[in-house]
Amino acid sequence: MPLLAALTPGEHNVTLIDENVEPIDWDRCERADIVGLTGMSVQRFRMKEIFTELKRRGCFCIAGGPWITVQEDYFGDLVDVIFVGEAENTWPQFLTEWKHRLHQCRYEQLEKTDMTTVPTPRFDLLKMNYYGFGSLQFSRGCPFQCEFCDIIVTFGRRPRIKTGKQVIAELDAIYKSGADLVFVVDDNLIGNKKAIKEVLRDVIAWQERHNYGMTLFTEASIDLADDQELMELMVEANFIATFIGIESPDEDALREAKKYQNVRKGGTLLEKVRRIQEAGMEVWCGMIMGFDSDDDGIFDRQIEFIQHARIPFSMSGMLSAIPKTPLHERLAAEGRLD
Repeated sequence: MPLLAALTPGEHNVTLIDENVEPIDWDRCERADIVGLTGMSVQRFRMKEIFTELKRRGCFCIAGGPWITVQEDYFGDLVDVIFVGEAENTWPQFLTEWKHRLHQCRYEQLEKTDMTTVPTPRFDLLKMNYYGFGSLQFSRGCPFQCEFCDIIVTFGRRPRIKTGKQVIAELDAIYKSGADLVFVVDDNLIGNKKAIKEVLRDVIAWQERHNYGMTLFTEASIDLADDQELMELMVEANFIATFIGIESPDEDALREAKKYQNVRKGGTLLEKVRRIQEAGMEVWCGMIMGFDSDDDGIFDRQIEFIQHARIPFSMSGMLSAIPKTPLHERLAAEGRLD
């Protein structure tokens, strides 16, 4: 939302409301010409409730973001316009067309966004003092092909990265907002290792100028453990932790999910986790249960792995077939979706 605000021409007045940290100001929404809502799959039920209330109040409603991108018909007549995928090009296009009452009902950006053209988000529109940490994005896309993942559906498999100059401008903006702990939200920060190393060097220089006033954490793939230079640069840039999709301690499950980066040569999963830890970062992880190869011993094996790996935070969940993912397509073809 702060990025969309930055893409909005100055003739418009923008208000951001985040229900995570404040109640919805329904009267403010009712006064607005346009009300846009975004959310992820786990928020879809609440999103429907919000749209229902907005429609009751006669609001012109727009949906965008992760959930509507994979389930376009979910909200039905509750929304007037939907945005599928990225919107750096389609959002300004819509505003121009809306002004002349020529807008479409569905927008989908055919070309992936050139990340070197993305403006600094409007962090000043957020109530940053309500947040435990801020959020920045250095890149989009992931080169891998995990069957269950909607990231490659939304952002593609070719990593696209901002310039060091852009990243520094965003660091300045979010630092000015008062945040000193920041989640770099890239789904895989190291998708383009060569490019991210150059950006990290700029971040290190920024940290030195600001007496290391910003603490960072992020998400990366396990092959981070294979690049000592990259780990050292991340630590020097003050990354204290990285979230990694371990998914399962069982190779059969990893191969089933096409999580091939987790079964490559160069050491076991446990050994690679230890290498990242020894470099100076905590490893947090995601774990999944419900692969075809799983048996009732998977619960104990996951707990044992997490304990042996000294992982302090694990996000564990059931396998979910997100629409438009390869997993969804496979299970549909096998007649296994209800």
